[in-house]
Amino acid sequence: MVAFATFLTAAFVTSHDSTSTRYGSGTKLRTTVNVNDNNNDNNKPSIHQDEDGTCVYGLKSYWDDMYQGDNSNSDSSDQLPAELYSWYCGWDELAPFWTMLVPDPTARVLVAGIGNDPTPIEMYDAGWNTSMTAFDYSEAGVARASQLFGVSRTQNVQLLTADARNLPLPDASIDATLDKGTLDAIYITGKDVFHDSVTELARVTAEQGVVVCVSRVIMPNELMAAFDARLWEVIHDGELAFAPDGEATIDLGAELYSWRRRKEITATAL
Repeated sequence: MVAFATFLTAAFVTSHDSTSTRYGSGTKLRTTVNVNDNNNDNNKPSIHQDEDGTCVYGLKSYWDDMYQGDNSNSDSSDQLPAELYSWYCGWDELAPFWTMLVPDPTARVLVAGIGNDPTPIEMYDAGWNTSMTAFDYSEAGVARASQLFGVSRTQNVQLLTADARNLPLPDASIDATLDKGTLDAIYITGKDVFHDSVTELARVTAEQGVVVCVSRVIMPNELMAAFDARLWEVIHDGELAFAPDGEATIDLGAELYSWRRRKEITATAL
């Protein structure tokens, strides 16, 4: 029997080679939810692995195909829907915590790893629509997100195909970032890529800005250590927490982490 777990949103590291390139050697994942296939034996890959045993969530080709509705060509057989898929949780579950952490709807919002998740659209409709930027490394993911946002919304949303390690954004230009599984997916590609992406978040986040991260793949100690304590104040550390009206993080389908950018030091001063 194969027991394997990862439910992730698209990683967003730009391919420098072909779309079938595997980024890095990969890293050990924290498997918190099992997907059991009684028909598989131990010599066969799980539904989230290709024939070489590589987790498909670290392959750009997988995400391109999935967002285009063509993941029948993938070595994986999970067949996630191209149209809509909420990673970990939806807006209804996230909203109490996002509202608590980002009470100002005029905040400059960054959404990392877009595609077919309707959560950013529902966030936009809930009022965080003054300044929203969203990006992914998959061109197909950006195209899918553009369809979901629609013409009226995309006039006020900046949708980018971008590398998480080199965002086309000015320093200190973001007040609040939502990461719902994207750092998890980046972590699969390699720890260097993961750490470089967190460093880039520090560059673009304004003083007192927040990063809201929903994760269940990266080991908690590794995720916490990646956010340098000299730059970030910890708000949520993955432990059970509650919103003001009593909603619990257990409803998020993963752990909640959040950090606030400190005033005292800038990333370039290190």
